[in-house]
Amino acid sequence: MLAPSTELRPGDVVTKRLMGEDVVIYRTRAGRVRVVRPYCPHLGAHLGCGGKVEGENIVCPFHRFAFGPDGNIARLGPGYTGKPPRDGLTVLPSEEVNDGIFAWTGTPQAKAPWRIPSLLDARGSRPQFTVLDLHTHPQEVFENIVDVGHVRALHGYTDAEHARPPVTEGHTYSVPLRFVRPFPPFGNLRGETEVTMYGLGFIHARSCVPEIGLEITVMLAPRLIEPWRVHLTVGVSVLLAPQVRPFNRLPQSFLRAFATAATPLNLRVVAADLYGDVPVWNAKVYASPPRLAAGDGPIGAYRHWARQFYPAGTGGAGS
Repeated sequence: MLAPSTELRPGDVVTKRLMGEDVVIYRTRAGRVRVVRPYCPHLGAHLGCGGKVEGENIVCPFHRFAFGPDGNIARLGPGYTGKPPRDGLTVLPSEEVNDGIFAWTGTPQAKAPWRIPSLLDARGSRPQFTVLDLHTHPQEVFENIVDVGHVRALHGYTDAEHARPPVTEGHTYSVPLRFVRPFPPFGNLRGETEVTMYGLGFIHARSCVPEIGLEITVMLAPRLIEPWRVHLTVGVSVLLAPQVRPFNRLPQSFLRAFATAATPLNLRVVAADLYGDVPVWNAKVYASPPRLAAGDGPIGAYRHWARQFYPAGTGGAGS
């Protein structure tokens, strides 16, 4: 995930760091998002430094060559005549889903092997986002989901366990977590979170706290910007269950407005949980092989699943 959708209005051009390189995101005047490698093939100008959107094209700031959504040259700059060069921009496969802008960094011109589905509940609030700057690796961020031992020891949950063994299917890894945790001012409340990982780039977690009729969707999207440095985008959406008292007596429009008002508070709560992990992530090493103990959770099985996202012959995150 490169950015929340709200960060890019029609006509905007934004540069982001991704796996040691810049990428440029722009939104056309019709609202379409494109992600491209930043350098103009003509003479190397960086499109994120002065590039402009004109209609559906992005225009180089140096000689004003215009490139269409497919990356090909749509128009030469002023004073140029003749046939345009064959080389265009390198366009990364991208998609806008779950209020975020996602890109795939595989082989140029190849299609992404799988897609992230639309997962937001239309009855809930629109997600709000924050970003954490971490010295870690995406695999380490996701490992915290299966590491139930740290949920009890570091985050103060009085109880935490997986309701069933994890289920893996290709690029997805799903696991439910039952927990008891403090919910001021309600005291300790019991809840359950259904977590699904999509590769090592996106987590969708839906938490239900039935006693107070609260459903919280948390999205975690770690973007590797340099070796062992991650920008973790955290998104939260809130839904008040209309079948739970006293919400069952209130109109849906009021529930949605209340959920929207409650979203920033819940985002702060989720971020506060993650901030507890930050000093550990920033200072730890990747233990491989780990010396696991009873109560850790299925860390070994998770690491085995994660190997599929690395080139053959490499050892994963620690390599």
